[in-house]
Amino acid sequence: MLAKTKKIYAILSILFLLVSYVFSPAYAVKASENTNETSTYVQISQDTAPVKNAETAEVIGELTKGLILKAAKLEGDRVYFQWGKELAYIDATNTQTVDPSQPFEAYSYDTNDSTIPYIQTKEKTAIRSQANDIIGYFIEGSQYPIFRELENSFEIIIGNQLAYIEKSPAITVVQNEETNPASTENKPNPQTNATNQVDSTSNQQSNATEEKSEATQVKTQPSTTTRASIASIEQTEATTFTASTKYFKVTTDKLAIYDNSTGNLVQVGSLEKGQEFPRVKDYGNWHQIQFGTKYAYVWKGSTAPSDGKSPMKLGTQPSGTAVFTATSDLPVYDNSTGTLIHIATIKQGQSYPIVRDYGNWYEILISGRIGYVHKSGTRIDFKSSDRYFRVITDHLAVYDNSTGTLVQVGSLEKGQEFPRVKDYGNWHQIKYGKGYGFVWKASTEPSNGATIRNINSLAPSGKTFTTITNVSVYDNSSGQLVQFATIQKGVSYPILKDYGNWYVVDVAGRTGYVHKSGVKLSFTSTDRYFEVIEDRVPIYDNSTGKLVPVAYLEKGQVFPRLRDFGNWHEVKYGRSVGYVWKESTRPPFSVNLKNENNGTYKPTDRNFLTLVDAPVVDNSSGSLIQFATIKEGQSYPIIKQVGNWIEIELAGRIGYVYKDKVHVGPIIRYTQYNLSLEEMLNIQMTKKPQTDLYRNAKSYVHSDYIQVAKSNTFPTKGTVTATTLNVREGAGTTYWVVGTLKLGDTVDVVAKVGDWYEIKFGPWKNAKPEDVQAYLDPSRFSQDSKEYFQFLVLSESAGVPLNDLNNKILANKGILAGKGQAFIDAGAKYHINEIYLISHALLETGNGTSALANGVLVDKVDGKPVEPKKVYNMYGIGAYDSCPVSCGAEYAYKQGWFTPEAAIIGGAGYIASQYINNPTYKQDTLYKMRWNPANPGIHQYATDIGWAVKQVRNISQLYDLLDTYTLIFDVPVYK
Repeated sequence: MLAKTKKIYAILSILFLLVSYVFSPAYAVKASENTNETSTYVQISQDTAPVKNAETAEVIGELTKGLILKAAKLEGDRVYFQWGKELAYIDATNTQTVDPSQPFEAYSYDTNDSTIPYIQTKEKTAIRSQANDIIGYFIEGSQYPIFRELENSFEIIIGNQLAYIEKSPAITVVQNEETNPASTENKPNPQTNATNQVDSTSNQQSNATEEKSEATQVKTQPSTTTRASIASIEQTEATTFTASTKYFKVTTDKLAIYDNSTGNLVQVGSLEKGQEFPRVKDYGNWHQIQFGTKYAYVWKGSTAPSDGKSPMKLGTQPSGTAVFTATSDLPVYDNSTGTLIHIATIKQGQSYPIVRDYGNWYEILISGRIGYVHKSGTRIDFKSSDRYFRVITDHLAVYDNSTGTLVQVGSLEKGQEFPRVKDYGNWHQIKYGKGYGFVWKASTEPSNGATIRNINSLAPSGKTFTTITNVSVYDNSSGQLVQFATIQKGVSYPILKDYGNWYVVDVAGRTGYVHKSGVKLSFTSTDRYFEVIEDRVPIYDNSTGKLVPVAYLEKGQVFPRLRDFGNWHEVKYGRSVGYVWKESTRPPFSVNLKNENNGTYKPTDRNFLTLVDAPVVDNSSGSLIQFATIKEGQSYPIIKQVGNWIEIELAGRIGYVYKDKVHVGPIIRYTQYNLSLEEMLNIQMTKKPQTDLYRNAKSYVHSDYIQVAKSNTFPTKGTVTATTLNVREGAGTTYWVVGTLKLGDTVDVVAKVGDWYEIKFGPWKNAKPEDVQAYLDPSRFSQDSKEYFQFLVLSESAGVPLNDLNNKILANKGILAGKGQAFIDAGAKYHINEIYLISHALLETGNGTSALANGVLVDKVDGKPVEPKKVYNMYGIGAYDSCPVSCGAEYAYKQGWFTPEAAIIGGAGYIASQYINNPTYKQDTLYKMRWNPANPGIHQYATDIGWAVKQVRNISQLYDLLDTYTLIFDVPVYK
């Protein structure tokens, strides 16, 4: 540390020098607030500004953009500033003047102190600010005075400011320029090639010549992550070493060992404080030591000469030994005293030769001393000729690379040996499945394969399985099952042969056994059964064209299928079919179904509705075992009722559903809507609802707006003369407006009543609020009334038996007779009540007698000739009033309705899409079609307030013909 008085003297000396300098007027000068001193500050404005010797103009360093300096003088195009104990300059073109908010605190060296040590750089070296930013560089070979030595850096002064140089092996400390001039011999230039070592018996001149030659060829680069902490006292101690000193003692903690084989100093290990080591030779500021099969270097300043009398065993490195790689920073222990003493560390990732195997340890040689490292921190490096490996980590992953991406397909067990196909860089290539797999070499060690007894000699059978879970692979060569591998879930794997409940496979060249319960084979079209291998596998209904889950099958259960359907199984579901995803199943090993329905049991005409997800149980074993679940809200046919249970058939098996989970008989649902009846009425009144309740009531218009043909003779014709003329139910403006007429309309005038004319108007008139409310209020309709059918859910099956449809409803109905199955199929496919479809068809076809129902020959569509074909249209779709037959027939031709059945089923899809199963509105009751309580006033089928009630008369009459059916109602509830 320098005293403050020395700083003051130094500052005064520099100020004395400044007196003689004449400043250029181009630069602004600011007086210090604390002294009478005048100071100029400049900032580096270019990316780099070369620093030049004031006398020789030789470049001696660089400063970087942004640095602010206190200038010593400005002369011509040069800016001079303090550099060491002298001045240097930079070109003014690389700077700009600045005006700091306050003067910098100035520092300077004591120019009279000849003991100040210097740093000497062996390469281009960064200069850092107090904030650790790079502010410049010293060039290689620079010397610069030290202001203060810190733990990890040297504090220096540049431009009267403090700066810092990080300590590193590339920085040498010398006493001063006179006593320690830079010399090639002082530069650390370690060579790592053992073959270039100079024999210690060579004469001194030869050594000096060789070392100098080596120094000119080898460049040392400091590691930015490692620094040698070298105090000046240690530098003094280093000078006590002579070329004949054979041993050194480490005087600092964890003294770094450097490798220089790449031209950069790379730390490869460390030596422990207090430990003694022999050295190969003196190397300037370094010791050259033995490190494995090559040389390495330690900083001489962190050691002291010793006599080598500490307890230690010395040895020489044998040739041709095996090599390990350190998997972590690896401690090296001395055991010469019978106690393990930590003497060194080998850095993670370093490869190192083994002297010999020593149980759980490897014996090695480090800096001439025999040491021991534990095997747990190492891995043995392979030779390309090695044929076997042993796994040394748990569950070593096997990867497939056939797609160009590493995908794990299995694993190998710790301690197991395997043959490899070949060495593959950092990997072993092994035989796996239908091709090859790869395992990480670092998780294995070389072996001789002596423990392998199950080398495979079998050829693949041509069959494969797919694993449905991670399956264990067992070796049975010892008479016991020993797991040696795992095949990952979802992997397709070749089978060598079938072995009872096992399959024999080849994993990495070894014969193994996998249990059949963990795998599945592919289905063939002739397979009749499947086993469920995942939890809650859905049965999907596809009748709407979309897959909708309606039930679930339990894992481990076996079911018969109706047929193979591509990627699906088609199964029996209710009165129709459902679909199960094949990938969630496998062919069963054996079939022993006691509750399979072989056609003995058939459902009745009655259905139940599941109130919750309802379990379906098998009772054939005497115990209740769940094999399926029917989803909440599903209507399902009943075989019979047995006490508290209902017997059904599901996916080809007889099962039982608990009565408390379902509802049998008319089902009434209530849907809450977030508006009051009054609010609903007000919305409907804005849509001009119509009624024919007053079709025979008198109507009146004011006579001022009617021009009559005969003024005193009635009845007569009249013409409206007003733009819009209200029609009222009485002769006065206080009466209800039942409609309007427009300019030019012709009316029949019946009589004159005062200033009003009675006219013929109707039958449709504006409905009064009380009339609308009478139809709008659900509470006005009793459950046993026919009008209650306006709440019938039209998206649910009626569950009517086919014979009842044909014999009780469709008999004697023209072309529709005997077409009950088509209506059932249409209802199941598009989720429409079959009775509603029949009602619609009977109305549109005149009970099956219309021309469109009985077939129309079409040979032109949109005016263009087509192949003549007879078409059918059962619901009057596209049959406009202006062209009921031709338009309806052309629409049917476009849809391909060339049979009555195609027209019944295809037309049902159109009906479903418009209202009942419309994806936006879902208006599946007549009430919802008319009033749309979910979105009132929008997408309403009719303006007639009585439309929904009128429609149910036909539907209720059809239900009256039946004995067995399921009724499901959805009744609105207003707040």
